[in-house]
Amino acid sequence: MGLALVTRIPNLMEAHIAAGALRSAGVAAEVFDGNFGAMEAPVIEGLGGYRLMAPQEQVAEARETLKALRASPGLSTGEEEPPWGALPPATSSAARKKGMRIVAALFLGGPMIVWLILSLLR
Repeated sequence: MGLALVTRIPNLMEAHIAAGALRSAGVAAEVFDGNFGAMEAPVIEGLGGYRLMAPQEQVAEARETLKALRASPGLSTGEEEPPWGALPPATSSAARKKGMRIVAALFLGGPMIVWLILSLLR
């Protein structure tokens, strides 16, 4: 019995509220990234939000429960905000490779440029 991703929720408080609602509906839900996100919220929010996890066999029930919760009167935010179930678009491996090349060039090339400038000034 492994855990699977139910959804990502952008706000830590909303993630805990959703987990509590799922637990009261009989789903063993847990908020992942909560401790790290409490210190580094922009990082977690940039990655798509806090992971709400549940046992694999309860994921469908959890998603239906969250959908019903979002549709409840007073909780719906309208059409302008996507539901919790809408995951952020996944980045392609080509984009990740390009990003890693840029990071490597900055970390490896930066010191070399400083060394060249210092050696020219001598």
